Amino acid sequence: MNKLIRLITPTVIIASLFIFSSQALAVQYFTVSTSSGAPVNMRSGPGTNYPIMLSIPSGTRVPYYCYAYGTTVTGKYGTSNIWDQVQWKDSRGVVIGYVSDTYVYTGSGGPVGYRCN
Repeated sequence: MNKLIRLITPTVIIASLFIFSSQALAVQYFTVSTSSGAPVNMRSGPGTNYPIMLSIPSGTRVPYYCYAYGTTVTGKYGTSNIWDQVQWKDSRGVVIGYVSDTYVYTGSGGPVGYRCN
């Protein structure tokens, strides 16, 4: 019995590490959109007081990393103070910034995934 436990324990630990680390590295993709079809502004921080970095075309799927709380915005998917950190690639290269969750279809009315540091 002790021999069996000594064999199973490392296997369970290794399997657990693989499962949790692969979930942490997984990137989710969500669609950003507006009711009017206008582009969605990406900002340098989680709020309307942060500068606009660029605009993402409505209907575009973007990689989603985490969420943060900021200024309250009303958009296509309601009113919220949640801001999603997303990525967009333009002529300058890859840019990471924040979009109001009210323009990101995550399938949830609350935060999704991890909170940004």
